[in-house]
Amino acid sequence: MKLPDPDKFIAIGKIVKPIGIKGNLKVIYLTDFPDRFNDLEKVFLFDEIKNSFYSDIGSSGIEFIISEKKGFDKYLNIKFKGYDSINEINEFINLIIMIDEKDRVKIDKGSFYFYELVGSEFYDKGILIGKVKSVVNYGSGDLFNIDTNGREILIPFLKEFIVNIDIKKKRIDADLIDGFIN
Repeated sequence: MKLPDPDKFIAIGKIVKPIGIKGNLKVIYLTDFPDRFNDLEKVFLFDEIKNSFYSDIGSSGIEFIISEKKGFDKYLNIKFKGYDSINEINEFINLIIMIDEKDRVKIDKGSFYFYELVGSEFYDKGILIGKVKSVVNYGSGDLFNIDTNGREILIPFLKEFIVNIDIKKKRIDADLIDGFIN
């Protein structure tokens, strides 16, 4: 069986520890939409160290069926069908819960998922500055982390600076204030 491409999936949670002895797991949210778990019936588990999906021994596939879930402010209590003891789920610790990208939450037009912006060319007044390496937030707001020939610069992700974002062309146009980039 050919395994799917992990780049076509998005991470929505990380399994951090067992809860009790009956196979329940504590999951921290890796999503801005924790309510998405309310309607989920199946998920995929991904091992970042092995860079591969984890197989469900009960079904011989890679989809895990959710049998129980209860959401809290900071975490989710989840249980998978066929895993009823702590001994069966210890190997799930540190695995990433993923869903197919096509199942992501639909957002408003003009809004973007940060991962969609990574790799975009960043222009200031039509001049190529570099490529977006990531979008980060150190507490004061979102910032573009731009790679400019091996040097990284941070540019605020503010509507006052950003003129246009074209996801399909992977291009971001900005109009930065003079002296911002040296």
